Amino acid sequence: MREHEVARFESAGDVRTVSVVEGDDGVVEVRERVSGPSALVAYGEEEHGLRVLFSPAAVPGLLRAVGETGHPSLADYLADEKNALIDLMDLCDARDVAYTFVGVGPASGVQCRPAM
Repeated sequence: MREHEVARFESAGDVRTVSVVEGDDGVVEVRERVSGPSALVAYGEEEHGLRVLFSPAAVPGLLRAVGETGHPSLADYLADEKNALIDLMDLCDARDVAYTFVGVGPASGVQCRPAM
């Protein structure tokens, strides 16, 4: 498994980090950690983590969808500050790319929506 941080954004006390994990099994996972005032408003906790997992079969569709936005790679798409993880999910929903969503936080616990 290889994880690399592709972006870190700081603004008005908020910090958002984004990383990509490439599993030895071909699964690609995008992780986003949000902390600060916006996380408190949005999630009711000072820090919240979001994860989106793509099966090996879904990765080609993911990369094709990202390429259609004009970004040459998933890392480049995520390094663009205007693209949050929710935007990637919206893009995948519009292109019928299946993924599993997981949200994790100290107050909210774990939420999971498996790929359909």
